[in-house]
Amino acid sequence: MAQQFNYLFVSDFHLSEGCNPVNGLIHRNEDFFQDVPFAQFVAHHVKLSRRETAVEYHNIPWKLVINGDIFDFLQVVSLPAEGAELFGVKGVRTHAELRENDRQFGMGTSSPEIVWKITQIAKGHPLFFQALAWFVAQPGNELVLMKGNHDIELYWSDVQLRFRQLLQKAYEDWWATAVPGDTYAMLPHFDDLPEALSLEAVQRKITFPPAFLYEPGLFYAEHGCQYEPANAFRNFEDPRLTPSKSFQDAAKFIELPSGSLFVRYFFNDVEHIHPFADNMKPISRYVFWLLRHAPGELTNFIWRLLPQYLRARREVNKKLKQREHEPPQAEVSDLFLKAIHDIQIHTRESVSSSTWQTLGRLISFLLLVLVVVALMFVAVRSVALGVYWPAILAVLLAFIFGYTATGMVQSLDHLLEGNYLFTGAGSIARLLNGGAHPGYGSVRYFIFGHDHAATIRLLPPTDKDRPHHRQWYVNTGAWVPVFSESERLLRRDEQLTFLRLVPSRVQQKDESKNRDMPELLQWSEQANMPMPVRLFAD
Repeated sequence: MAQQFNYLFVSDFHLSEGCNPVNGLIHRNEDFFQDVPFAQFVAHHVKLSRRETAVEYHNIPWKLVINGDIFDFLQVVSLPAEGAELFGVKGVRTHAELRENDRQFGMGTSSPEIVWKITQIAKGHPLFFQALAWFVAQPGNELVLMKGNHDIELYWSDVQLRFRQLLQKAYEDWWATAVPGDTYAMLPHFDDLPEALSLEAVQRKITFPPAFLYEPGLFYAEHGCQYEPANAFRNFEDPRLTPSKSFQDAAKFIELPSGSLFVRYFFNDVEHIHPFADNMKPISRYVFWLLRHAPGELTNFIWRLLPQYLRARREVNKKLKQREHEPPQAEVSDLFLKAIHDIQIHTRESVSSSTWQTLGRLISFLLLVLVVVALMFVAVRSVALGVYWPAILAVLLAFIFGYTATGMVQSLDHLLEGNYLFTGAGSIARLLNGGAHPGYGSVRYFIFGHDHAATIRLLPPTDKDRPHHRQWYVNTGAWVPVFSESERLLRRDEQLTFLRLVPSRVQQKDESKNRDMPELLQWSEQANMPMPVRLFAD
């Protein structure tokens, strides 16, 4: 009989270089500041499973599923130290010998480069790694790391091995300072914990699913980036570049989508100036903040950073054109995975149609802003010449055009905040409900991350094969700050949301006795306990 688990789902931590252990300063690209709350979170649930009075949890191990983007490898932009360290990563000894691209934007996507990056991340987040290691050391507990678009490099087997080794080292560091019997410590020293985490243990207890996670009758989970055109990979399961005559070593690198190129060649520099930039939701809020507080920086971004991103896109497009003459990729042999791919492609095509609307409105917004600037110039010149009626007319027109531009950006927000993951979940539900693929059947929960918007929604009962139980779309949100006006009344900027799934609640034969409402919670650092997430009806 398979091991029974209770489940914890989290996603989108985006750990990067963290706190420099030498000077104590936080890297400006860092988005994750929740090392202490995360340690509290795992400790709370481990204690819950050890509490005899907690009937639903006692002696039932936890499976912690981090549903993509635990790391943000793109935002690790420091370089290895010159000498032996650099030679081990890139085969050269000085920064001057590196390609200009690496010097300016950081290491790339090859396995040795990511092994170095994940080591840097561990140095900047020691408590986080200790908490994960301590969790894995608990009897029966397991950890699942799903790939996302910001940590697709977890594909590399050497990176997976290095992660396991880093947890071994983190546990060793915790053990060296832990006091036996101290149950009040943040990560308590229990009597049944091992003195060390063996490599065999971390290999057995930590897994890296290639595409999705499926538990029969209970849930289907994946990150969600494959449903969005800008962040979808050509081959998510094997994201390596395809070798060609001109680039025979291509398979040593990851093929990045346009969204990742945007982060590497544009937004990392923006965050270096304004570390909070990519946490402001929707993005128009950051644009308005720039216009109000730092209009000069907006000009800098447009004239300096945008061209370097466009150059990178141009190089990628050249390579894509060359690939048109290459043989197509082999068909996926797993028919269920192929069906999932078809759903992802169809959803991306639907999103792409609204992308053209978005682009059109963005161009219109920029043109309107230019018109407003020109009208204000006319108004100032008219006043200087002592002719007032043209100035009054220009100001009135500027107000009208400015108001129109504001409305256009607000309409952009609705296009950018689409419900493509909910749509994709509904399609997968219909696929599973149909029972056409052996080994796969209907489940209750469809769990995603990616868009940082924590929510639960019932999937509509629209198809003939719908099971007797309800089906839910769940998004676990994020553990990075999200500065969103629409969510400010619902929860703090730091969400710390997670899904707690207890299978015993939905195992009654009489469906009316099952408690199937998804338990979407928010961790409170102050209270040191989970709190309900406030969600309003549509």
